Amino acid sequence: MQGFSPDGSGNARSGAARHDLPEYVPSIGTRDIFRKLIADELRSGRLTRSQRYRIVRYGTSMGLSAVQMGRLINECREEVLQSRDETERYHALRLIEPPPPLISTHVKIWLVVAAAIVIDIALILALC
Repeated sequence: MQGFSPDGSGNARSGAARHDLPEYVPSIGTRDIFRKLIADELRSGRLTRSQRYRIVRYGTSMGLSAVQMGRLINECREEVLQSRDETERYHALRLIEPPPPLISTHVKIWLVVAAAIVIDIALILALC
């Protein structure tokens, strides 16, 4: 059984493929779109923590994983760090998070309290 086609060939797709579609349709990948978006945001200094979160969330809704989005952000940051423009490098360096403290705040507080108790005991014993 032959399908209907405008040119009578029986192939329903042949007429549409030949007449309706241009010969070359450039395709821009999702990854390339997000690379450009991230690079522009980074160069302008608008890529804040909340903006990064939104971009990653939007990228995951478009089919990219959070890991891929993180890699794209890091790749763009590395490219901008190679730039000669100092303001672009400054904005890229702002994305680098400071290292976590070696000792947590709670441990520091307990150490200070323990030191105060030891000093109080030592003073009491010295005065007796």
